[in-house]
Amino acid sequence: MSSTVSHLSNRLADHDAPALGAVLHAQTKCGVERGRRAAAKALRLAFAQDALGDCAWTDEALADAGIGQWARPVLLDFDPSLSLELAERAPSADGTERLLLRTHDDQLIESVLIPAEKGRKRARMTLCISSQVGCARACAFCETGAHGMVRQLDVREIVDQFRIAQRICEADRPVDKRPEAPPPSPRAQGSKSRTLPAALRPISNIVFMGMGEPMDNLPRVQGAIALLTTPQAFSFAPSRITVSTVGHADKVATFFETTRAELAISINAPDDARRSRIMPINDRYDMASLRRVLLDVMPKGRRVLFQYALFAGFNDSLDDADLLADYVRDIPCRVNVIPANPGPDPTLTTPSPEQVDAFVARLAERGVTTLVRRPRGRDVGGACGQLAGSRREQLLVLGKRKPDPARPG
Repeated sequence: MSSTVSHLSNRLADHDAPALGAVLHAQTKCGVERGRRAAAKALRLAFAQDALGDCAWTDEALADAGIGQWARPVLLDFDPSLSLELAERAPSADGTERLLLRTHDDQLIESVLIPAEKGRKRARMTLCISSQVGCARACAFCETGAHGMVRQLDVREIVDQFRIAQRICEADRPVDKRPEAPPPSPRAQGSKSRTLPAALRPISNIVFMGMGEPMDNLPRVQGAIALLTTPQAFSFAPSRITVSTVGHADKVATFFETTRAELAISINAPDDARRSRIMPINDRYDMASLRRVLLDVMPKGRRVLFQYALFAGFNDSLDDADLLADYVRDIPCRVNVIPANPGPDPTLTTPSPEQVDAFVARLAERGVTTLVRRPRGRDVGGACGQLAGSRREQLLVLGKRKPDPARPG
């Protein structure tokens, strides 16, 4: 592996401002608030314009950022560089791009860049990221679950998926639409000058819908969200981040208490018998318990996104639409209907466009806010349920392959 994965225990991307401030407080005996202020300046220097490449992480750069000598030796022991390497970029005919990423221990994970569909007026780029290497949930329609669980991703490995994708988007952006490079001296220009305005950010939305079950790695997912939403670092709005779960009813309350990110739940069937057949989690937390906890703990003003993968002849009838409408009644929500993509179970197939339209129309008649999520990136194995497919397996067999540069452009 390259030098980009050295000092794994001291990765800067494992810390938000309070966590890094606590390290400064412990090691220098500074005041808590003083440590947090220095940490915020360090995170701004390291990450505010990370889309444009690596920052200078030297004593001089830290001094220019307004960080005192008392804190600089501790901060210099942290490594702000990437902990992942880009192994492959797989562009789809529809503009989606699957990214294959290699970890320090030669595991392979995947992220997906999904641009707005053609014809949309509003510019939008969504990044789908992974939270685990593999997954233990074994949903029948998902390639990731077919490979089983390998290990959790660390905070830095979650955040670095965003950093690599952001650099790719920035490198691919037309030259006349790129933001100006940061000034060489934050002290001279003011440290806020390194903050990239929201309108210029290449990625507009983040969804935890890649490999793994985020609720099975909730502390690290929370840590990643904390850093991504840190104003001095990546300054991502929590409302632009969505965390998807197979339905861990026991962790829903903790999720709402600890983050302002959006919650998505894969429901995928209108009754327990069929949901248990394709989603083993239902045997532990059935649909009634999941519904009950949402009604009990969802904060006022929040809503949930239900994801419903549509399989031909399995869960796509008009009666099924009625059962789904009954289930979501009184829950502030939206339903995303997802025509099934090819997966490990050959009996779960894609319904006809006419059946999809009829199902969605029936939900609309019942007053359910519904959106159809059309397949994106299917031709490169990047669509919903396809991550960790044949291409990943092939590369694992091939073993260590020299990756492309981790910092494109």
